[in-house]
Amino acid sequence: MKKLSRKQWILVAVLVIVGGSILRSVTNSGSDAPADTAILIQEEAPIATIGFDSPLDLGGGIFVTVSTPTRFSPTQFMTNIDQKPKSSNYFTVIIKNSSDTPLEFNAVSLQAASASNVCFDVLGDLDINGAPTDALAAGSEISYKYGVGCQAIVGDPLNLTIRIGDSTVAVDGIIA
Repeated sequence: MKKLSRKQWILVAVLVIVGGSILRSVTNSGSDAPADTAILIQEEAPIATIGFDSPLDLGGGIFVTVSTPTRFSPTQFMTNIDQKPKSSNYFTVIIKNSSDTPLEFNAVSLQAASASNVCFDVLGDLDINGAPTDALAAGSEISYKYGVGCQAIVGDPLNLTIRIGDSTVAVDGIIA
């Protein structure tokens, strides 16, 4: 019987590991998974729909305002510029924390859309850096610029969904 070389042993080991992984995934009963997966993708309806420049009291001492979008030309150093957006807009998000506890920014997210057109973040230059990472102290206010690029043109709808903690806010306007 011929001895296997080191390369052949490595190949056998890789095949055993890959085969075992495939077998495990195929035979996994998934008993912990819910029967109806629709539960996993339900989106929470916004508590309010506002326009740009309209301050909103989210309750619990949290206030949010999103400024009217401003058109800008992204630089080569910004994220997603390789997707060549037809229009790029930034807006200023102002969050005021009048509560007694800090607001963690890992509980803050933003999503942009323009009807059936694709929108994506355009951040990283021109002071358009998105949400901070440090918590917003109780009794403090912060403003930051957020940029989006869309495969839409000036005058098309621009719809933002902002989630802050348990609150979801829709902001409707048009692309500048």
